[in-house]
Amino acid sequence: MDNFYFILGIVAACCTTFSFLPQALRVWRTREVEQLSIATLSLMLVGVILWLIYGIFRDDIVIIGANVVAMFFVAYIWSVKVSDMREKRKEDDHHNEAIM
Repeated sequence: MDNFYFILGIVAACCTTFSFLPQALRVWRTREVEQLSIATLSLMLVGVILWLIYGIFRDDIVIIGANVVAMFFVAYIWSVKVSDMREKRKEDDHHNEAIM
């Protein structure tokens, strides 16, 4: 029965981890992140990092592996979102300076 739970954990980890892959690929292709919430991405990134730390303390390879992969997907999307927000802020600042 332990083998069943191990496989169940792997399948669950793969489903949740790779749920970010389509979004990461879309962001990579289009660089469109305007509709993505920075708060959601930030909370998810913190959560994944905390799960990774938990997995390390538990010495659980499934938790560690799933969260390392998820961390890269979420961190990539988060970094593109932050970059986009900075660019938009600069554009707004230049626009406001031109008006004055």
